[in-house]
Amino acid sequence: MSRSSSQASHSRRLAMGCLAMILLAVPVACRPGSLAPSGQAKEAKPAPRPSDGARKTVVATPRTAPATLPRFVDVARESGIDFTYFNDEAAGNWLIVEVMGGGAAWLDVDLDGWLDLYLTEGCRLEKSAVGDGEHRDRLYRGRGTAGFRDVSAVAGIGDDHYGQGVAVGDYDADGFPDLYLANFGPAVLLHNNGDGTFTDVTAAAGIEFAKWGTSAAFADLDHDGQLDLYACTFLDNRLGNNKACDYSQGRGYCGPGSYVGEQDQVWVSRGDGTFVERSADLGFTETNGRGKGLAVSIVDLDDDLLPEVYVGNDMTPNYLYTRRSAEGAPARYEELATSAGCAVSDDGENEASMGIVTEDFDGDGRPDIFLAHFYQAKNTLYQNLGQLLFADVSRKTRIAATSLHNLGFGTVGLDWDRDGRMEMFVATGHVLGPSVQPYQMQPQLLWQAANGTFVDVSDDVGSAYFGGKWLGRAAAGADYDNDGDLDLAVSHNISPVALLRDDTAAPGRFLGLDLRTPSRIPPIGGRIEVHCDGRKTIRPIASGGSYLSSPDPRILVTLPPGSSPADVTIHWPSGRVDRFSLEGDGYYRVLEGESPERMAAPP
Repeated sequence: MSRSSSQASHSRRLAMGCLAMILLAVPVACRPGSLAPSGQAKEAKPAPRPSDGARKTVVATPRTAPATLPRFVDVARESGIDFTYFNDEAAGNWLIVEVMGGGAAWLDVDLDGWLDLYLTEGCRLEKSAVGDGEHRDRLYRGRGTAGFRDVSAVAGIGDDHYGQGVAVGDYDADGFPDLYLANFGPAVLLHNNGDGTFTDVTAAAGIEFAKWGTSAAFADLDHDGQLDLYACTFLDNRLGNNKACDYSQGRGYCGPGSYVGEQDQVWVSRGDGTFVERSADLGFTETNGRGKGLAVSIVDLDDDLLPEVYVGNDMTPNYLYTRRSAEGAPARYEELATSAGCAVSDDGENEASMGIVTEDFDGDGRPDIFLAHFYQAKNTLYQNLGQLLFADVSRKTRIAATSLHNLGFGTVGLDWDRDGRMEMFVATGHVLGPSVQPYQMQPQLLWQAANGTFVDVSDDVGSAYFGGKWLGRAAAGADYDNDGDLDLAVSHNISPVALLRDDTAAPGRFLGLDLRTPSRIPPIGGRIEVHCDGRKTIRPIASGGSYLSSPDPRILVTLPPGSSPADVTIHWPSGRVDRFSLEGDGYYRVLEGESPERMAAPP
């Protein structure tokens, strides 16, 4: 059906119906004032969900300021990280992957106590199926305050496919973190040899997948004590079916509505270093190309110590999978996002869902779901009501008001001012191409006021990075310098990777936890509770999140000022509960069932 491409008005609902993630070009009928192209059919719209109120407009309120001003400084180049993603954006290709960016992952490759940074790289698109021999992923070895060193060559990092997301997990339980690389083309599994090098074991592990992979996450999905992998798959968009779309400002990239979605992959470990694809057997089944996965978070959302799998789809309903099989029976999942209220927006619209954070934003002890969306379409905050029910509270928390001028990708939850309330960073940048403005965008840092509303404090950061505009993509949080606050690695198109060191002069203390199990399977699905001087913090133990990224595997909790110890309770997925009293301003390694060990500062 035809669409108007005029830009006479810019109502919120108009932009939400139009495009998403990578477009204003989805096959959703656009209202006047959109940038959508003409000549596309309308996608079916899901039934409306209950809203957080009758309000459909965002009313401005007086700006509240935080007591502590944020300070994040880009120290990538001075720290030894100098890398710009090669997206092979060529005239006439119009492949959506050209605007999607590369991934970032934090891991301690050699277990020296300092986090290392892995970055995926693109390649020449005509060689994406075999690799181009020119452009390879990068591994930067962390040396704390001494910076980073590019060790890609000596570490055996040689993947030269068109890189997208990256997941970290010790799939063979040998104590060293391994890497799964999601590519626009063949996926790759890298085994950590324990000596600082990696070996490509993709074929030996039985992983055969050559479609467009995006975000991925490791977890024990069939509950057999082995580490499995959920891998999002995006679109069937390739050289041969690629096309451009015409917008009011010029020609640009089409959106996901122009292409068919692909089935996500679930690689289940056999326990011998090999995997088998079992998405259908476990109930992760998509129909009619509906799934267009860009982000995944594996986290317990209903306090039963069994993780759910939440998938952010681009302009199709999101997925919420929960285990429904009886005790002792083979694992089987049911998809219930629509009935749970977290499939679409409060007014029944599909959204772009490019980045995910699952954290307790309202302080009630349950993980909520934050999603980054398209330009002139709100970001979404789903409040967890318990029992796998959610409400879209984006308007009353002012998440909607802070997001209409941005297009968000990678997103990280963090308490940057140490006040006990979770805030977030969002990497931003448009996707339609340089002919359609706005293109590069200011990154976004949010602050949460005491009344639960969010304020955009990006202009208060006072650094060159936040004063600039970028095509932000992946965002991965980590305390890379072990100083007790969360720093950020951010990938971009056409600009170098940024390493945003948190230099905020925030009061208070921190507590870091490195959680281990005797089986070496990470305790995904568990949670921690921390009580200190009247402040209660509950954090989920999750896998995945953000966009194309893997974060610091440790959990970082902020504590109030003072000297009181923190009372820590760990709910392990096994059902065991451990309780400790720990001093602040330090990291602890906690093995299930044993006393915590305070970690000495690495050399």
